[in-house]
Amino acid sequence: METLFQAEETAQWLKSFGVWAILASLLLSVGISLTAVIPSFFLSAANALVFGLPLGFAVSLAGEALGAYVSYWLYRKGIRALRRTDSLDGRWSRAFAEASPVRQFWLLLAARVAPFLPSGLITFAAAWTRMNVTSFMLATVAGKAPSVAAEIWAGHSLFAVLRGWL
Repeated sequence: METLFQAEETAQWLKSFGVWAILASLLLSVGISLTAVIPSFFLSAANALVFGLPLGFAVSLAGEALGAYVSYWLYRKGIRALRRTDSLDGRWSRAFAEASPVRQFWLLLAARVAPFLPSGLITFAAAWTRMNVTSFMLATVAGKAPSVAAEIWAGHSLFAVLRGWL
């Protein structure tokens, strides 16, 4: 229930930006991605409230993609520095890093679709490999679309029920 209150407060905050609300949502989404620990459900629900279902979905998915891209880029920079001094030689990271580009794409897509896997960890794993940014972004958008759609629908529906819209 607390998440719903956060969504409603976030919706009011977004509305305060007027025509700049979409930009504010995108920037907040990047911030959420950079923390790698804050779930984005409350923002998706707020986007549904402010923009409606179709535009709320588009804004939320664009925000998730932009946040993933910025995180991927920053992780890559950090990993380059880390690789000079240390190594992450876990079995999973080595298997993912050594996979073909096509296999990396499908592994990332599967990880993005799987529920309850931390997005930050998935992004970090992809950044650790030599996966190109185009494959990363395609797998990210395709993999995040179902969960973003579910978040948008769930958030909008919960508010509809609570407010007596249905």
